[in-house]
Order: sequence, then structure tokens, then C-alpha cells
Amino acid sequence: MAKKIPFTPASIDNLTGGLLADPLTPGLAIEVLGSGKKRWRYRRQVAGKKVVATLFGGVYPSHPIAVARDWARQLNELVEIGVDPRVKQREDRARDEMTIAKAHQLYMLAVREGRASKFKKVAKPRTVKTKLEIFRYSIAPKLGDRVIYEVSEKDLIDLVEIKGRTAKVQANRLAAELKVFFGWASSLMGSVVDLKVNPALRLSDLHHPEKPKARVLSRQELGWFLEAIVPEPYQFQRGFLLLLLTATRLSEVTQAKSDEFSSGMWTIPAGRTKNSLEHKIALGPWARRLVHSNHEWLFPSARREGAKSNSIWWESRRRIHSRMEKIAGIQLEPFTPHDLRRTVRSNTKRLGIDFETAEAMLNHSKKGLERIYDRYELEEEKRISFLKWENEIISIARSVGVEEALNVPTY
Repeated sequence: MAKKIPFTPASIDNLTGGLLADPLTPGLAIEVLGSGKKRWRYRRQVAGKKVVATLFGGVYPSHPIAVARDWARQLNELVEIGVDPRVKQREDRARDEMTIAKAHQLYMLAVREGRASKFKKVAKPRTVKTKLEIFRYSIAPKLGDRVIYEVSEKDLIDLVEIKGRTAKVQANRLAAELKVFFGWASSLMGSVVDLKVNPALRLSDLHHPEKPKARVLSRQELGWFLEAIVPEPYQFQRGFLLLLLTATRLSEVTQAKSDEFSSGMWTIPAGRTKNSLEHKIALGPWARRLVHSNHEWLFPSARREGAKSNSIWWESRRRIHSRMEKIAGIQLEPFTPHDLRRTVRSNTKRLGIDFETAEAMLNHSKKGLERIYDRYELEEEKRISFLKWENEIISIARSVGVEEALNVPTY
């Protein structure tokens, strides 16, 4: 009968080759490497499977017997219930690497490919941009490096409440985006992340009251606006004039391509509108002068390929507002580019434009059964109404003496 070698520091020190098994801990052994170093090894068949799991531990003596035995006992707990510890290690490593930032990358890929919602709808570029901005500026700085499985409801509540102290509207947008993102990560659609518990379920309870937006420029303010845009660089001057004359959204103007304009008609493709419906605008004589471009883009960037960024347009808006206050000699409530769209809609009834045509001018969707059965597009009515509104703005430009500076057509 072979003599058993005791499993002690002395016996391990005397081991010069081969392998020495630990009689007290199944699967644990120490082996001598070609370099002479001694390394812990674990080898044992997984219960109920024809699989033998082999794993390697640290080097002796930096990893002493007690540490090695503790390591092997943890592996035995898995092996004895039929779990391959190598698979468990890979899963643990994947979990440790699944940070909020990595999970969000997977989410945005699903958003772009239409796999982030049950409707299988591919997100518009503006939606993708908004989601990325919320993540970049509001989520990533605080939680980007955190493992997603370790993020708690309190972490998310704190994030939203901190944002709400200075920006209530942005806090609401942040809470909504967190609900969508974590909802995806905890759903079957987000099984690549496989989040078991959604910590964002109750975030809608944090909604901050928002003051309804109601800013409309009066006729007098429109005069000050027209005077204030005269000193602006021509690209910004014509961009803001186009916003005012067509009642479009900022992104619809700033991201416009030259091929959208043909024979006095501006066709905004469905992919660039908020409601995913193509929008046709018959441009008046003045608006036609504003859409000439020798570039792929109506407002090309001077620094990169593509259109000018929206931030540049907001800087122009600040300059215009500052000039308006100087012209008026009083402090004025700030306006946004979208307020120009609201201003157009608020003047339609005064100009005798009926409700349906006014809604069509803004490309608002029809409601209920009307959306299903009424397919008439009101294009002629829109053409007449946009021309009527353009003439109204021309009359204001003439009243403040800027028609020549703004290249207003004479007819």
C-alpha cells in the first residue's frame, strides 16, 4: 500500500515534481510547473454531467493552503449541484463587465434597429440624438461605470431629484428615459442584458409640474424680431425667416437637404417629421429666395460634413433676443425657435384660416376616424394660407423699414 504524503507546508516545500492531492478537499491538488513554481489546481467531474471541470488557482506560497482550500470548497458547492464552475465564472465575468455604459450601447443598437420596442419601430435620427444626449450629460457622469445589476431604485431617484433642483423639464425627460432604458434591459427584448429587477419602475411618481409653453410673439414683437435679424450672418438670417414663414420645427429647417426643394415645393420626408408623416409646403416668393443652396445641405456646417449643429442656432437666437430688447428699450420674455411655430398657429384664425387648414399647415395628425377615412391633404388650401401668412410678415417688415435689408420681394 502506497504511503500517503501529508498535505502540509513542509510536504509541499519538498515536492519537486508531479502533483500532490489534498486528502481533505476533493478536487484540490498542487502541481509543480516546468519553471519549478507550484500552482494550485482543481479538477472534478460535475455532478450529473459527463463534464470534468479543470481550473487553476494561484501560486504557492503566496496562496497558502487555507486560501486554496477555501477556493476549492466554493467550487465544490457548485460541482455537487451540477453547475460547471467554469460557466459560472464566465457568467460572473460578463456580469462584472455589464456596466450601465455597455448596456446602453446595446440598447441604442436595438433602438437603431427597431428592436427596443414591441412595435418594432426604427427610431428617427432626432430620437436617437435625444437619447444619446440624455445619457451623455445626465446618466453617464454618475452611473456610466456602475454595473447595471448593482444599480438601485435610490440611485435613480437621486439622479432625477438632483436634476430636478435646477431643471424640472429635463428631470422629467431623464426619468422617462430611465424607465424606457431599464424597462428594455429587464424585458425579453433586452435579454442580452438580462436584468432581473427593474429599478426604474416607479420613477414616474417623481414627475415635476411643468408650466405649459405659451409664448407667442405679438405683431410688435415680430417687427422687433425682423429688425433684430438684419445684422445676423445671412445663413442664420434666412434660417430664422424660414422658421417664421413655414411654421416648421428647428430640426426640420436646420437638417434640411437641398433635394427636398423642387419647383417651389418643400417636401419634408416622413423620417424627419415628428409624426412620421411627409409634410409638403408650397413656398411663397420670399420663402423660395431663402432655400437656395449650392450644397447637399441647406445649411451646411463649415467645420464638418453635414448640417450646422442646433447649438449654433441657439447662439444666434440669443443674439437676436438681445437685439430685440435693445430695439424695444425694455426687457422681453425670451422666445424659442418653437415659439415662432406657435406664433404662426395663433394668427391663423385672425387671418381667416380655418381650423383644419391651420392644423395641416403645422402637419398635425388627424384624429380618430378622420385620420382613417379623410385622405384629402388640403394642399391648395395650405398654399393659399402660407402665402397669406407670408404677406402678413412682409407687411410687418415694410412697416419697420427692413424689407430691403431682408430681400423682401416686391409684387
